[in-house]
Amino acid sequence: MKKVLIVDDDPSILQIASMRLRAESVEVLTASDGAEGLRLVREHRPAVVVLDLMMPKIHGFSVLQQLRSDPALRPVKVLVTSAKGYASDVERVQQLGADRYLHKPYNLQEFWETVAELLGERKARFSVRFWGTRGSIATPGPATVKYGGNTACTEVRCGQQLLILDAGTGIRMLGLSLQEEFEGRPFKGHIFVGHTHWDHIQGFPFFGPAFQEGNEFTIYSLRGAEKPLERIFRGQMDSDYFPVRLTEMKAHLIFSELESDVDLGGPRVSYVFLNHPGLAVGFRIRFEGRSVTYISDHETYGRLNPDGQHPNPMDVEVVQFAANTDLLISEAQYTEEEYEAKRGWGHSTFLDVLERAAQARAKTLALFHHDPSHEDRFLDDVEDFCNKTVQERNYDFRCFLAREGMTVEL
Repeated sequence: MKKVLIVDDDPSILQIASMRLRAESVEVLTASDGAEGLRLVREHRPAVVVLDLMMPKIHGFSVLQQLRSDPALRPVKVLVTSAKGYASDVERVQQLGADRYLHKPYNLQEFWETVAELLGERKARFSVRFWGTRGSIATPGPATVKYGGNTACTEVRCGQQLLILDAGTGIRMLGLSLQEEFEGRPFKGHIFVGHTHWDHIQGFPFFGPAFQEGNEFTIYSLRGAEKPLERIFRGQMDSDYFPVRLTEMKAHLIFSELESDVDLGGPRVSYVFLNHPGLAVGFRIRFEGRSVTYISDHETYGRLNPDGQHPNPMDVEVVQFAANTDLLISEAQYTEEEYEAKRGWGHSTFLDVLERAAQARAKTLALFHHDPSHEDRFLDDVEDFCNKTVQERNYDFRCFLAREGMTVEL
């Protein structure tokens, strides 16, 4: 039986948290102050310590420091739970070596799932939720209810870390959801923008959490061809176009121009250049042995060869970038017939993407960035066509069209 030590000076929390863990056949030890907690850790070597911060004798920050400075105790997993929800405090305990952080009062099921993850009984949550699946321009209305009319925005949760792919109009509803989830508590997120064309950034001025003081968001993308990344975001909120300035957003905004992989202390994000007018990249998020690859706005290089389509080294690079991914999210905007009139616009056909997923040996394919002219009935037919093609060609992956609100667990 695995041991968990709960160190907290609140008797009610000790009782309730202990009962929840014992219900899962976990052996529980308790301590009401930091000094007693350290003694029990050294004596019993629990697998997980659930640690409060504000305690008598020795506070939680000091306990955490001592646990991480002792080589014999470093394997112990630490879950910090505290009513202190400031982003600076969360970042501090992460820097000191905490494995997870839960804000009090926490949901008991979330508490158990986090402890179970640290005990190795389940993998950390790795999920994707689509908030915007449309390409080019938002298309609200009764004919696009099923697949959605908001432009590109995808939420990715890696354990407790929040990643956002693109900031199209879908990010507005994501922001409302996050505000409801965190109930005014400050939080931190990472926004990765594949390119700064209008449909991928136009929702950012309406992202409510960016106006909340105490929140922190890092926005990652390439430096513009002629101007810095921050200037691009600042420009779309210039008074000629928008009534609110970027400087009026009260959250701490950090603009990070990509030069290499981004290590977020758990998730690791890499990027690859795509074939689209201007500068564009796709992303791959790796987390605890699983991965999501996000290829937005990309036209197969081989399609543009003047002497006919044939393999192109750049196409091979994109395929290799997505190799063996658990979920490939890829824009697929045109039928073969539509592509003939839109060659060189920087987008793929459905058959292009099916072939790319097969070459990459992806496990699951989500088609998104739906063309604004494609209504729900048309996209239903496209999904049927794609699944029929997968069967006929004996492709070894699952395929579906992304819909707003859809969640995929990895």
